[in-house]
Amino acid sequence: MTEPIRKIIDRLGGPVVSIAINALIVIVLINVVVFQTLETGREIEVQVLEAEEPPELEQELEKLDELPPDENLMQVEEPETLPDSPPDSFANDSMDLAGLAVSAVDSPLVMKGLFAGRTEAARTDRLNRFAGGYGEQVEATVMRGLEWLASRQDDAGYWGEVSRYNKTWHERDWSASLENEQRAARLTSLCLLAFLAHGDTPQSPMFGTNVRRAIEYLRDQQEPEAGLFVPMSGKKPEKGGEDLGVYAHAQATYALAEAYALTRAPALKKTVEHGLQVIIDGQLDSGAWGNWYVQDISDSSATSWQIQAMKAAAAAGIRMDGLDAAMKKAVEGVTFLYKGEGEWYYRKGPPIKTWSSGGPIMSGAMVLSLQLLGLQNDPMVLAGLRYMNDFGVTEWDEAWGNPINKSLPATYEWYYNTQAVFQRGGSRWTTWNADFAPMLINRQHPEGWWRGPEQAAGGETIYSTSLCTLALQVYYRILPTFQQVKEEAPKVTFDDDVVITIL
Repeated sequence: MTEPIRKIIDRLGGPVVSIAINALIVIVLINVVVFQTLETGREIEVQVLEAEEPPELEQELEKLDELPPDENLMQVEEPETLPDSPPDSFANDSMDLAGLAVSAVDSPLVMKGLFAGRTEAARTDRLNRFAGGYGEQVEATVMRGLEWLASRQDDAGYWGEVSRYNKTWHERDWSASLENEQRAARLTSLCLLAFLAHGDTPQSPMFGTNVRRAIEYLRDQQEPEAGLFVPMSGKKPEKGGEDLGVYAHAQATYALAEAYALTRAPALKKTVEHGLQVIIDGQLDSGAWGNWYVQDISDSSATSWQIQAMKAAAAAGIRMDGLDAAMKKAVEGVTFLYKGEGEWYYRKGPPIKTWSSGGPIMSGAMVLSLQLLGLQNDPMVLAGLRYMNDFGVTEWDEAWGNPINKSLPATYEWYYNTQAVFQRGGSRWTTWNADFAPMLINRQHPEGWWRGPEQAAGGETIYSTSLCTLALQVYYRILPTFQQVKEEAPKVTFDDDVVITIL
């Protein structure tokens, strides 16, 4: 090598080595920072914005006799020991919105709040936490109930008996079988609530068709102008009388509000708002509700369903004039009906000379109503829980023989009382569940239904089965009040966090 070339190499050696080292550092930084950042990604919390001009529900939905004699009832083994009472808090998890509005993609959108327990993973978690060792048996029992209900749905989407079905309100022959129409709306709403409680939407592989048909049927029942889901009877609202329409309307509003929460289908929002307006306008001066939405007799049962409907709508993010005021006034209605020492009147009003007591059934309904309205520590709630605790879980045979259950089936008691005690939680719930869960599991017919000794096959069995299924879904259906999270926008941790809050 010549002397000039050696001098050039000596002069350039240092800079070349330095450049090489710097290049290597740059390559390493790109690998660590850029590609690693791309792998981990950013977390974005989103609240859904509904379209101002929603498309029709049909465009959002995917278009896709008797009972045998009784057999031996199924039996389950009770665990030798029960786990400790549920903890006072748990992590806030979220539910995938695998519903109508996002059915075509694996959406990253999630919902937190009242309905957060309805994914498969969340259900398993809640059952492990709260079911006292009965989790697997509860889930199997619920599935049998849902499968039986699915098998009893008419192709038109309803449960029950309807003598003539036409798709539009004004084509219906209401005079032919109004009471059957009212009952069908009630049964369809309760059955839909049971499927929604299990996290099923129109996109669910097993029960999606059942959910879609039920949603479409209920929506088709709503009168376009007045907003009622079924007409009230033409009978005069006499003293102490009742009309099933007030229950059917509230339950349909309730079910479709939950359907909207799980699907975010914009077309459902308007339907629910129209239903809510009927409820708001029908509230009595007492703050409660009566039959026909005009009868001046406050009714605990009717009131509890209106409150559930309003709470479900509010939890789904629906905001409309008068809703908050009606929910606040509803507390006055529950207070008006309060008899004292944890007991409520079934009906109370000036036309009734002797106000009727509701017993532990109405205590459960009213305690749950107050809990849903945010008054879980109210003295009336605590007194009601003590009153129900004194009665305990009414056993199967005893419950059906109770005189008050002649008009309100025993399953109505278990539906409300179990929710009320669960919402309180703690050792009281552990004791309650130890009696409640094995009773309903053991009393289910192998085909999946429940009914009392004097109930007939058909609508009455569907009614009891839907309520028993809902009662056994208490563990994950509604987030307990003692563990509910506040509904608020996510907090910004760092200045460059991406937080989207759309109201």
